[in-house]
Formats: sequence, structure tokens, C-alpha cells
Amino acid sequence: MTYRILETDKSLGHALRRIGVDQLEAAIDDTRRPLDDADAAVHDIRKHCKKLRGLFRLVRPGFPDYAEENAAVRDAARMTSSLRDAGVLLKTFDALLIDTDPAPFDGLRATLAAETGRSLSEAELSAAFEQQRKALKAIRKRAHHWKTQGNSDKVLLKGLSKTWRRAARGFDQAAQSKDPESFHEFRKRTKDHWYHSRLLQGFWPGPIRSHRDQVRTLSERLGEYQDLSVFLERLDGPDLPVSSEQMRLIALRRRRQIGDDALALASKVFVGDIDDLPRSWQRRWKPWAKSA
Repeated sequence: MTYRILETDKSLGHALRRIGVDQLEAAIDDTRRPLDDADAAVHDIRKHCKKLRGLFRLVRPGFPDYAEENAAVRDAARMTSSLRDAGVLLKTFDALLIDTDPAPFDGLRATLAAETGRSLSEAELSAAFEQQRKALKAIRKRAHHWKTQGNSDKVLLKGLSKTWRRAARGFDQAAQSKDPESFHEFRKRTKDHWYHSRLLQGFWPGPIRSHRDQVRTLSERLGEYQDLSVFLERLDGPDLPVSSEQMRLIALRRRRQIGDDALALASKVFVGDIDDLPRSWQRRWKPWAKSA
């Protein structure tokens, strides 16, 4: 299963179908995993759905079914996403105290653990995966008939340029405002561009792979920032022990540090003229696109 446009792909539409079906089949297989492996299954299903939506955004200028299929994949991913969301709070909590005595915060952790422990029964979990599997199979059936329209070279250039510009704007806004909403938007746009660098890296392996790795590190930092923002929202809620205020200060300090780290990384990614990167990558895929 190769998440990459290949020079052996006969057309952009062929690449869309091949990669799309691969991701859908992997996600469908994950819905069949044992229920005691549900957390990992949900994580992997979300990952496959995100990769699909990243692919859609790259070919969006030439993909007439974009709106319908993007919404279908988004909705399918959400069918079990609450299982993943529940575990993020505890993972964030534990990471914050890795170098600190956790004893003063035992009461807070117990409260959060009780919340995350309110999970679905096996029957409910099985039904959720069955519903998700049915939705993914319906998308897979349509995926065999997906087509792109227009010049492949122009479609790729427009798709890449749009996400790259949006990521660059997200960086500017996050650097100026430094608020959680801006960082969240910046993270989403950065993740889109990371998927696009993975899809296109075969046309210029060394330079694009190096860029891709930088973007991945940035995306991971922004993901940590977002997890802390979700954690802080819960700490602002009711019915928590008094230790939650001290934990809130720890989380705020850590989020500030991660935000600064992310902006420093981003300053090395978003350099030069905004059009330079898409144009330089275009020169590498152009020979393939002419014949695709």
C-alpha cells in the first residue's frame, strides 16, 4: 500500500482510485479487529480517513465528486472518534507530570479516569464498527469509479498551491495572535500539506522527503499544542479537585513552550516566495503529467 502518486500510474484519476481504494480497504480491515484492540483500530481508521481527505484536497480542482466524498469520509471517521477523544485527556495528563511527583494530582487523575472509563459496551462498540464498516464499503464501491477532469499538471499545481498558501497564512496568523484557535487552524493546514508532500515525493525524492520530514515534525508539535488546548478546556469545567488549578498552570506553561517551538520550526519551513515551492515541485512532475 503506497501513499504516493507513482510514475507508473496511467493517469491522475488512476492514482486517485488506486490510493483511495487502498486506504479504504485498510480502514475496513481495521473495523474487524478484536474489540480489545479498539483504541488502536480507531486510531488507524482515523489515520486512513485523514489520508483520504488529504488526497481529495490535492486533486480537488479536478475532482467533481470532492464535496460528496469528502463529507462521506469525514462522517464515517466520526462514527467511532469519541473512543479516541476520551483517551487523550489521560495521555496529556500523564505527559505533563512525567518529571513531576504525581501524588498531589491523584484525585484529579481519578476524576478524569472515571470520565474516560464511561465507554461503550461491547455490543455498542461492535455496532459502531459495523455501521462504520458499512459506510466505508459504500465509499469503496464508488471509489472504483472516481475520475478527475482537466489537465493533470494544472490540477496538481492548483491543489498543492492552495494548501501551501493556506498553511503559510495559518503560520502568519498563529504567529500574530498566538491564540488556540489560530494554532488549531494552522495545524489542520500544515497536516494537509504534509499529506501532499507524501503524495508527491516520488517525483523528487530527496528534497521533497527532507521537506516532508520538517513538516511532519511541525505537525506533531502543533498536535501536542491542540491536545493541551482540549485538556485545558476540560480543566476549565466544573466538579474538579482544587489541584486542577495547579495543573492548569503547568499545562499553560507547557502549551506556551510548545507554541514557541512550533513557530520556530515553522519559520524554517515557510521561507522565500510563497510560489517557489509549488513551481519547483511542478517541474518534477510535469513530464509524468503530460502523458497522464
